[in-house]
Amino acid sequence: MANKRTWLIGLSVLLGVAILTVWIWPSSPELPRRPGYLRIAPPDLSPVSLHELAAPNSLPYDFSVHGSASWEGRPETGWGDIVYPWCRGRLQLTYKAVDGQLAELIDDAHKLAFKHSVVADGIAQKLYINPESRVYAVMFQLQGNAASAVQFFATDSTQHFIRGAAYVYAEPNADSLAPVNAFFEAEVIRFLESLEWGEVKTPSSFPDSHDSQSDGDMHNASRVKGSKD
Repeated sequence: MANKRTWLIGLSVLLGVAILTVWIWPSSPELPRRPGYLRIAPPDLSPVSLHELAAPNSLPYDFSVHGSASWEGRPETGWGDIVYPWCRGRLQLTYKAVDGQLAELIDDAHKLAFKHSVVADGIAQKLYINPESRVYAVMFQLQGNAASAVQFFATDSTQHFIRGAAYVYAEPNADSLAPVNAFFEAEVIRFLESLEWGEVKTPSSFPDSHDSQSDGDMHNASRVKGSKD
């Protein structure tokens, strides 16, 4: 009987020590949480023709755009913004009738894309060629916190040259804007696959800097980084 009582007392003491140890044991530090971002997705709408959005016979080209888009034309022939309200973004287009200066136009398009390399982690270029539609194009994908993550140019090599750059009115952040940048990449591919050339309009004035996408209107990252892929 005495042994049983001693055993019970020892067990009680052991349980008490275990409970006390658990109670005073330091808690593990919380692991840092990854930042979360709001879900951004385009509305589920069918594509429409850019000609349906623009003034009649005002554009020397046509292609399909997302159904949420609207068009803000400019006085220069073929210039304007494709606006996407759902993401506060727009794809700004400039146009030039080719007249012996195609090499210069292509060189300027590359310079304007790589101008953003000072805040980009890298630049990838994708070539698109469709001889049947006379579409020869390059899409630029800028990684990192660049003000314009997606740019492109397209030409028929003889008459038409169009350049575009996507901008979002928000602080450049590659992580939070990843869904929007992916949307613009898909949108540019849609453009190129559906692009049709029209008649050459009256030649428009084309400034020395073909970048109508004024960086002064956009948020630019200040981090200095750049490389070519």
